[in-house]
Amino acid sequence: MELSLRSVREVMGLDPDIRLGLVLERATRRDHRLGGTVCSLAAAEGHRMGALGTALLDVERARHDEHERLIALVREAGHAHVLKGAALQAYYPPGVLRTSRDVDLLMPDEDELWAAVAAVARERPVDEARVSMLESDGRRHWAVALNWPSPESDLDPVYAAEFLSAAFVGNSTNVPLRAEWPANPVVAHLLLIAEELFQQPLRGRDVVDAAVLADAMTERDADDLLRAAEHLMLAPEVHEALTRVNAVPGLASGISRALARDLGAAAERERARRAAGSDDGTAVVVHYGFPLGPALSSPTVVVEQDAEMTVVRCPVGGYLMVDTLSVPVELARAALDRHPGAVLPH
Repeated sequence: MELSLRSVREVMGLDPDIRLGLVLERATRRDHRLGGTVCSLAAAEGHRMGALGTALLDVERARHDEHERLIALVREAGHAHVLKGAALQAYYPPGVLRTSRDVDLLMPDEDELWAAVAAVARERPVDEARVSMLESDGRRHWAVALNWPSPESDLDPVYAAEFLSAAFVGNSTNVPLRAEWPANPVVAHLLLIAEELFQQPLRGRDVVDAAVLADAMTERDADDLLRAAEHLMLAPEVHEALTRVNAVPGLASGISRALARDLGAAAERERARRAAGSDDGTAVVVHYGFPLGPALSSPTVVVEQDAEMTVVRCPVGGYLMVDTLSVPVELARAALDRHPGAVLPH
């Protein structure tokens, strides 16, 4: 595999002779997220960087360093797996940066998850927090996202951390939530790329990620991937990611081609299972948190649930849990009546 400006152009479907400034412009878009990779490859390949290129690399490196500090802070509170992001940087060639705007962390232990949320809220100027509660097979899971402004510039994208107690949430229809985490890290990260296909198409960065992960795999890793993709019901999505990799001449490798070939039958079986309406009866119910303000915060998570409403109190405030993205006015008023300290967002 060759990760170069040429292969990045191929990922984005750009002419190999297109001006580098236009490559960077396309690379920074949401559907690619390859800005840092383009800048670092440009420097490695000897292009003129100037003040702009140097500044962009400095911003990317500062964000990477802050992510590392954040991960260390979280791990003081409990055991955490870094999902993609900073963890994937280790698979990239030396000196080549992977653009990462946030840090996603898997913390299966509920108490440790909330301890980590509290630690980040204490140590960073968090100005936005989102809380979701997922229920599946009689178990409760969490997704908590924290945002705060960049310490460097008001023009810089926000810093963010997301805490999850289950990494594989499924598609809400025929692929259920799967709480287990594969022991093999390179396999786990490739499966996470595949899982995101339930929410959005593959971006340019996802294709590059899949390529560097496939390139890092040993024969044992490949065997682990084939088993895990089928077990976690992700064979079609892993096959699609590898097919995208193999469509880019500079990124395709012997292992990526072999994996796509070997996954073909499992992908067809999984598609057939889904088409037949097969599932294990494990529905996922998502409750979205409507913020009720900091007065309802609690050092640990407290779930107050009855027939009328569910309110979650946690280190970043109180939340009225609803099953839709809009909140009925009557339910909001009832929450305010029950919790005099609650305030509605502006």
